[in-house]
Amino acid sequence: MSRPLVRVVFALLAVATIAAFFVTQQLKGEFPLITRFAAMPTHFSPNGDGVRDETEVGFNLTERAQVTFSVVDSEGNEVRRLVDERELPGDIRYRYRWDGRDDDGNEVPDGIYRLRLVRRDESRVINSFKELDIDREPPEVELVSAEPSIIAPRAPGQRPRVRIRYEGPANRAPEFRVFRTDDGAEPYVVRRFRGIPEEGRQQTREGVWDGQVSVGEQRSEPAPDGDYAFTVSVRDRAGNLAVAPAEVPSRGSARPDTGVSARTFTLGGPLDVVAPGETATLTVGPIDRSFDFVLSRWGEPSALRQGERLGGSFRVTVPENARPGLHLVRARAGDDRAIWPLTVGDPEPARDTPLLVLPALTWQGLNRVDDDGDGFADTLVEDRSVRLDRPFRGGGLPPRFDSEVAPLLDWLEREGIDYNATTDISLARGRPPILAGVPGVAFAGSELWLPAELMARLRDHVADNGRIAAFGADSFKRTVVLEDGLEARSPSPPRRENAFGERTTLTRTSPAPLNVFEDGLGLFRGLSGFVGDFSVFEVSRGLTRSARPLTTAGRDPGEPALVGYGLGGGLVIRLGTPQWAAELREEALSIEVPQVTKRIWRVLRDGP
Repeated sequence: MSRPLVRVVFALLAVATIAAFFVTQQLKGEFPLITRFAAMPTHFSPNGDGVRDETEVGFNLTERAQVTFSVVDSEGNEVRRLVDERELPGDIRYRYRWDGRDDDGNEVPDGIYRLRLVRRDESRVINSFKELDIDREPPEVELVSAEPSIIAPRAPGQRPRVRIRYEGPANRAPEFRVFRTDDGAEPYVVRRFRGIPEEGRQQTREGVWDGQVSVGEQRSEPAPDGDYAFTVSVRDRAGNLAVAPAEVPSRGSARPDTGVSARTFTLGGPLDVVAPGETATLTVGPIDRSFDFVLSRWGEPSALRQGERLGGSFRVTVPENARPGLHLVRARAGDDRAIWPLTVGDPEPARDTPLLVLPALTWQGLNRVDDDGDGFADTLVEDRSVRLDRPFRGGGLPPRFDSEVAPLLDWLEREGIDYNATTDISLARGRPPILAGVPGVAFAGSELWLPAELMARLRDHVADNGRIAAFGADSFKRTVVLEDGLEARSPSPPRRENAFGERTTLTRTSPAPLNVFEDGLGLFRGLSGFVGDFSVFEVSRGLTRSARPLTTAGRDPGEPALVGYGLGGGLVIRLGTPQWAAELREEALSIEVPQVTKRIWRVLRDGP
């Protein structure tokens, strides 16, 4: 390139640069058309729940202009035109409501949107940097803990504070609800409260329950003994609501350690057999309190042991001369009472003494106490495991004890009948007294769950000339696993046949007596053909092929409930109704039931 031409090009570039500088300076001196874009809130959830369903958007216009104002998506496509080619005065704030719908009234998808202002006469397009986030997805919220899991709000001097924590968006005042879960109905709300941020913080992820329940609109009182579950209601910054673990908590939705049990005074102890002279360790709870205790035998008012203690665990030694049978440990602290059944058995009984087996596994399997702190009572009917060392609900005697076991124990005492005693848990663990050498075994109540190994031993015992009488009903059909002596887990559904190969079904009818069909065992000899008055029958639908029917009685012909049959070299007598023991009460009108029971006991002791 020649030198003159270079000079010309350089001069042109210099002129262009100077011209651009002056244009730029002129533009800088112009006042902007808008001073700001506005959006509040920038996160919203147009889902129709009344919270952050729309946002207020707009701009501050500095001078009169003809403008179009729109919402555009992340690709720059217009989705909603809020101002369409209007002449607007300047120096004014303009605000519009956007409900998250497009120009046709359809909901726009969740995502990021921006604002755009267009001035047609100058072909100017101004896009906002401000983002609008439409989010209709509820946040993920999870209750993670409630501590402590056991409180005593009705005990003297107690002012419990249960701290409930959750994971999810922090809120200024998350709402917590307390549900009572164990009152025989669906869970229902007994208290509402708000979380309060700690000093210096604006938001929180926790709340504190004071152990109170609402009574009327303005009053509250300490929570009654029972089980309680919590929910928390939380909103994210877009206003989406989430309730955890569910709108109404359930056994399936609640996590362990997120509920609370209220217990005023409890007593727990061993469900294994205790021999005379041995020491049993019991525990008073749920808080340390001064209490006194008494040990006595069922049916005998005199105290075998008594004393005073201060909270926690304590030891009771059974006298060496104590008679086998059920004993009771009663504890008292002020006006509060609790009781525990302690089974005392002779490890080397006389060979002519039948063995009475108390259904401790059924007691705990039906004991409605929360083991895992999820706010719901655990039973083997509804859950996969229960602890065997937990206190009985309300500090009372076990489930079904009053209806199935107590009348039989009272009758044995009134008749002066000797027996040795154990529990099904002790039998399963092989603790003495064992089955070997026992003339007969009476199961005092319904044996709803037993380990499979124990069922096999019972079959072998009968085959080897053993005699078994089963009070209660629906027994020997479900297995359970004993874990480390502290837990029963993995309950099976009821099997078609019980441990002895008999098929049975439970039926409920109008009250009726048992009609005697055949009596090879002589249980009904000299009595009328009608025995007792029952409304629940366990009807036999067939014996195992090798069984030999001996005695049968039932409500209707062809449907025996009470059955006695030979099996191998031994004998099984099944009473056929869970209401049999109730007919042994002194105030009952039945004459035949006590006589039949005495004959059954004689068969257990001496054979048919």
